[in-house]
Amino acid sequence: MDANVEAFHATLREDFSTEVVRSVNRRLESLLGQDALSEDERRELRAFLGASVVNPDQVRAAVRVLQDEREFYHYPSYRQAVEHIVGWMKAISTLGFPGQFAHGFTLSSDAGFNLSSIADLTDPAILEKICRPFGTYLDYELPSRCLDGEYEVIGINVTYTQQLPFALYAARKIRESCPDAWIICGGTEVSDAWKYMDDRDRFFEVFSPFDICVIGEGESAFTEILKARGNGILPAATANVMIHPNLGGRGRALPVLHYEDIKNLTTPSYEKLPWHLYLAPHRFVYYTPSRGCYWNKCTFCDYGLNGDSPTSPWRQDPVGKTLDDLERISKFSQYVYFSVDVLAPATLLKIAQGIVDRGIDVRWSAEIRLEKYWSPERADLLKRSGCVAVSVGFESGNDRVLKLIDKGTTTQQTLQTVQNMRAAGLGVQMMAFTGFPGETLEEAFDTTDFLRRNRHLWTIGGVGTFGLTPGSIVAKEPDRFGIKNLRPRAGDDIHRELDYDDPAGHGNEQPELAKARQTLNVSPPWRPWVGGTDTPHALFYHGRFGPSMIEEISEEDYSEKLGEWPGTWSVNGRMVSAPGGSTFSFVRNDGVLVRVSKLSARILSTLGKRSVSLADLESSYGYSRQDLEPLIRLRLITPDTVPSRVPATAPRATLHKAPSKLGHE
Repeated sequence: MDANVEAFHATLREDFSTEVVRSVNRRLESLLGQDALSEDERRELRAFLGASVVNPDQVRAAVRVLQDEREFYHYPSYRQAVEHIVGWMKAISTLGFPGQFAHGFTLSSDAGFNLSSIADLTDPAILEKICRPFGTYLDYELPSRCLDGEYEVIGINVTYTQQLPFALYAARKIRESCPDAWIICGGTEVSDAWKYMDDRDRFFEVFSPFDICVIGEGESAFTEILKARGNGILPAATANVMIHPNLGGRGRALPVLHYEDIKNLTTPSYEKLPWHLYLAPHRFVYYTPSRGCYWNKCTFCDYGLNGDSPTSPWRQDPVGKTLDDLERISKFSQYVYFSVDVLAPATLLKIAQGIVDRGIDVRWSAEIRLEKYWSPERADLLKRSGCVAVSVGFESGNDRVLKLIDKGTTTQQTLQTVQNMRAAGLGVQMMAFTGFPGETLEEAFDTTDFLRRNRHLWTIGGVGTFGLTPGSIVAKEPDRFGIKNLRPRAGDDIHRELDYDDPAGHGNEQPELAKARQTLNVSPPWRPWVGGTDTPHALFYHGRFGPSMIEEISEEDYSEKLGEWPGTWSVNGRMVSAPGGSTFSFVRNDGVLVRVSKLSARILSTLGKRSVSLADLESSYGYSRQDLEPLIRLRLITPDTVPSRVPATAPRATLHKAPSKLGHE
């Protein structure tokens, strides 16, 4: 089962969603009725204002849009559906830590808890509050299904850090229903928690609900665990396995790590996943024909249980086995992402030729290195084999920084390879970052300038910021990179990233640089939506529209553009924020700052720019009374609202001049 998507759908049931709306409205009225708010209450009000514009019926309709092929590829419909779902996640987050789902499905890092703190991860009250938005599913439905199945072994995969509190809470609830089952866990986050934990003797403080944890690659370990359970013994000698002290693992260190001989692994089985629940019109699978990285030199990398190398040891399937797997997978799904660190170019070319020779019908994408190997002819073969996009970590637009990274390429080679891919009709997803140790501000702008100059060559991607992880070469050799005082972040017991001093660097706090990065990111830039690199939705859009998908999702082609921004029109308040994200800010005439969704901003834009009345909105523009109610409740419009046009030369409102219950932003 996929508890992620099942828990989401559980929130949309009529009884639960109705109570969410009532809860939001009650608390919002209470906050808006107060004369003064504390800092925590101001933060809470921001979250509740973002949640107050959500209509569960529209969210349920949004799910249907994303599952309908015609609607999915009509970008205005798609984008509005995404906004409704992101808004719904904000709404249900008010049941837990308000704002914990600020950007959709990902837990916010500043919502009031620390996922790298053992104290927070072991606090039952914090875990319960984080999980409260999915309480009905995690408290009752999931444990009941495990009990009904009479399972002897129940496994939970934890891929991302943001899934960890839900996994810990779910395991406790399953334990209450299934006290005799072995509850086990594995996945990237479990391995990372062990890898980065300051004191590994405390590992089972965090993972106390689990009997057994798999550290590292898990195929062999999992099958050995099943065999041990069937034989009534503990998997005491199994590599990559940690056994809870209560089950007999006290004092037992992790055995030697085992890396799978992947050519002996069978084709993954995807058939039993709940495909009818996913927010997509097509099936999509992740497939892994290699592990590790054949280059394995980049000084910032720190992937997997990698020892002294940037990544785990590099291994790859024989080409024939990969093609056999793809033939089987293609009968189930035509969309495949090669979920690997990076594919070796010669191997990938042989796979592409084999797909063509065998006539395998797939649309695929993968991450590649920007090698000279990718000539126009070879890029064309990728296209003919069904490749619709490639992802490239070009990292920096400055050759000196690329040498520090040990990337093994140059900006000129990057440009040539990207040109070849684009000429072949492939989408190119570009990934880079600024703030590498010792990078100057001018060198950072080389990266943003490179992407801006060549915007016609890439589809989605953008520029992030450098983060120092303990296992990287940079962290292991700080003097080589001119950084000092490496230290854990305050409050962290799991040291996923380190703070450090960089006397020669610029940092990433320069406003001009932050603005340059932001303008390059396709909106919405977060996963799992079209704007996110390597997402299923992005692959679908690449497959349908090719490299021209960027034009399909461009605001310039958005048929429901929001008007002139900022501050050129007014309806009982002044717009003060330019488009960006999924919420917009207004200062009401009484000086109170309120946030509204893009749908509500569109309604206000319609009123202000076209001077229509509220009565016209439903008959002429298709907005319902339900669409208007959040704006009336926030007193941005009234039943007798008269739109007021603001001259373009009028002074523009700024937040710091407006008295606001939410304070300055």
